[in-house]
Amino acid sequence: MALLPEEMPQWYTVEETKERGWTPKTEDIIEGKEDSAIIIDAWDTKGSYSPKNADAYTVRLDKLQIISPIQVGGGSFPEGGILPAQIGGVPCIPGSSIRGALLSWIQGKWNDLPSEEQAFWQSLLASDRTHWLPRKIRFETILLKNLKPYPLNAQQKWQLFDEKSKNLGIQWQVSPKPPSPNFDKFCLQVLLKDTSSKEQKTWLETRLKEMLQFQGIGRGKASGFGRLAPFIPSGNWEIQLTGMKPCVQSHKPGENQTGQYRWTPQVLRANLRGYFTRLALSLFSQETALKLTDKIFGGLGCPAKLTLTSYLQSIPRMLGQTSNDYTNIPARQAHATWIISVDCNEEFKPLIGGLLALASRLGGLGPGWRRPPHVLERFYGFRGSEFTVTPVNLEEPLNELIKRLRELIAKLGENYGWRAMSKPAIVSGSLISIWQGKGDKWRDIVHKVCSTTATNRPQWCGNSETRPSGYAVRQYENYCLITVFDQAVEATLTSKGFQVVWQC
Repeated sequence: MALLPEEMPQWYTVEETKERGWTPKTEDIIEGKEDSAIIIDAWDTKGSYSPKNADAYTVRLDKLQIISPIQVGGGSFPEGGILPAQIGGVPCIPGSSIRGALLSWIQGKWNDLPSEEQAFWQSLLASDRTHWLPRKIRFETILLKNLKPYPLNAQQKWQLFDEKSKNLGIQWQVSPKPPSPNFDKFCLQVLLKDTSSKEQKTWLETRLKEMLQFQGIGRGKASGFGRLAPFIPSGNWEIQLTGMKPCVQSHKPGENQTGQYRWTPQVLRANLRGYFTRLALSLFSQETALKLTDKIFGGLGCPAKLTLTSYLQSIPRMLGQTSNDYTNIPARQAHATWIISVDCNEEFKPLIGGLLALASRLGGLGPGWRRPPHVLERFYGFRGSEFTVTPVNLEEPLNELIKRLRELIAKLGENYGWRAMSKPAIVSGSLISIWQGKGDKWRDIVHKVCSTTATNRPQWCGNSETRPSGYAVRQYENYCLITVFDQAVEATLTSKGFQVVWQC
């Protein structure tokens, strides 16, 4: 028997150059860094390569559009960031990802399927239903366009406990766009080896559509990522968001208003997660409150029980026309009302409905959520946001709403063996009190007491480097509300004539 060669043939060698065998690191693709545009563009396909779909298929879903950002990873950076899945340098949703997603969906719905449909799926699956049988079913890869890297900062503890994280991650996403005649459409093709009946094709098509819309593909599915459908679905709630809009990448030095304004489901999820934790902190120890938050909203090594989806509708409603752009945001963004549909899994609808009602009555959503929309005269900038939710019971007093939410959260804790305290506690970072002032009297706090030029400026005013502010503001037509997260704020509110309307 001939021995195996001890050296590789010459044609296996690769010249050692910078262009070969190189994987970008997170810091290489930060917006504004020198040469980063070259690296970003290398993955940002504009559709120059679009191979023809296979001719043979059993079921084909046409005119699919991306209705929430898609994150499909194909590897990792050395420090943990995610690389996009790709074939020959073209980003894609691999057929294997679709294959696994449909299997997961079928497994979850198995007991609800009629026996005839169960028999059909069982003919394609192993006896224990843990994997597909070889060569029985084939899922075609979906090629993607306009893939972008979005930096993600872990800032949840910064919002609650003044613990700022320096960890930076990257998610490569294809994000939804408002529909237009030239809007990118996708098709999904699935081929069965054996001849199938019309009824079997219907089952396959129905479960694929359900999976794509209600479960999704790739990372962040519980947060509402990875959804595809021919239309943007309506949910149980509708959000009307005005003021500053979510923006992943801020403007470059020396340039104005180049941020990429887009809706991402993480914005709403982080907002509601924050209010949930603030309420839980008054009922449990900090350790238990954070564990319970992770159980519901998800965390490292802890899959989320909550599936929260949200979609930006196609046509924002305009509040009015403003000709002059602000120095930090285009006027068309600041004065547009984004319409966002929201839904969640059935078991959490009472909780999410209550959290949406509370969050909308006490603050904004996204960047600057602690302040109402307003113009900054110092540099003609724009800050803050506010939102309303329908349907919502506007007549429900705040104290009743908070009581109801606490009862729901206490019950969730009991489900995991954690008993709530008999009396809610006042804890820094939690929901401590709510105060009311006349008109826009909140400006006395924001622009006077907490002005960057004020003498003896209190620490609870916060800043972008060391700690967030210990309060949030919501403006109404004839009054304003200030929500306190740091008890030290209360003395100043009392001295300025604010009246407490709810206290822990």
